[in-house]
Amino acid sequence: MHPVVGIICEYDPFHRGHAHQFALIRQKLPEARIVCLMSGCFTQRGMPAVHTPRTRAEAALKAGADLVLEMPCAFSVRDAEHFALGGVEILTRLGFVTHLSFGAEDDTALLEEAAALLESPTPAFTDALKEALDAGGSFAAGQGQALGRVLGDEERFSRPNNILALCYLRAIKRLHSPLIPLPVIRRGDYHAAELSRNEWPSASAIRKAFLAGETASADEACGYALPRSPVCAPDALDRLLLWKLRTASADALSLLPDCTEGLENRLKSCAAQASTREELLSLLKTRRYAHTRLSRLCTHALLDMDAAFLKANAHPSYVRLLGFRRGGLTALLRQSGIPVISKAADADASDLLLALDLRAYELWALGAGLPSGLMYTQGVAVLSTNHIAMEEIPR
Repeated sequence: MHPVVGIICEYDPFHRGHAHQFALIRQKLPEARIVCLMSGCFTQRGMPAVHTPRTRAEAALKAGADLVLEMPCAFSVRDAEHFALGGVEILTRLGFVTHLSFGAEDDTALLEEAAALLESPTPAFTDALKEALDAGGSFAAGQGQALGRVLGDEERFSRPNNILALCYLRAIKRLHSPLIPLPVIRRGDYHAAELSRNEWPSASAIRKAFLAGETASADEACGYALPRSPVCAPDALDRLLLWKLRTASADALSLLPDCTEGLENRLKSCAAQASTREELLSLLKTRRYAHTRLSRLCTHALLDMDAAFLKANAHPSYVRLLGFRRGGLTALLRQSGIPVISKAADADASDLLLALDLRAYELWALGAGLPSGLMYTQGVAVLSTNHIAMEEIPR
């Protein structure tokens, strides 16, 4: 059997840097098939994706992916640890994925050592972490400082790609997954705010250019023409969010994930003053509360994702099919160890994770100015020889 490489991704949007990852995978494993497990309507940073899941899946298929699946929202809009755990569990339960590819900025040996330390902390690491947290910074920053103190070179453990790479390696260990890590060394600044012709593009810079009307630059960075519609702009749900926060009680907000240390009171107070999401996040942000954590918290409130719900639904119950390449891996889906849904109407209506995904689709559609029912009307993309067609998975 050919190796099958899984990629946990967002593709908001898919760009030349992602296509480069495909190329590097096939340099190492020439006969590899690629499975992309992609976020749906909302991303890990807590923001709506600019384009629909289907649109982003089509781009990945045209660039060489063989299969694109959608990660349930309960795992895609989470901190790095749970984002990785959900993704690794799904890829493992599929039963045919052999490798996990992810971006990193250092060699695997160092990251493996750090992952092992995080899974089995030594007294020296525990003391270093406590000291860092007592200084008032965020947990992620404190963890990076503690790793640096024990293993040397703190800066490398604070790099975004390395942080997520560590989470993937930890998830593989914790779940006793047979997935073989296949890191891709990232080149260029994947988090740069501006586009550069001399570097691999960052998704954030492409989004900024596209939303500012610089569509030619955004298209060049992606390697294809981004759809002009439907689009959910980052501020499309601002008023709904502020209404939700202003009308919710502090007790209700305290039930949200990671809403601790009285943050619910700060959330209500700042929501009463802010007129936009960005203004709200600016008022909320402190050394302890990072921008991304607070952004996710806002989306958790919008989607009614409280901590008890996530604890009770800690394991993926299904994965949705977004698209596939003909003659690829679809036959293997019938033997998957996790249910694969190709048509939302056929899913278990009592599944609470499905209900959350439906809310996410409805919310995204509202922000994009679309009618209700996007989750039911979005078909599976099938890559034929010359075009993308609408088709269900063969039964």
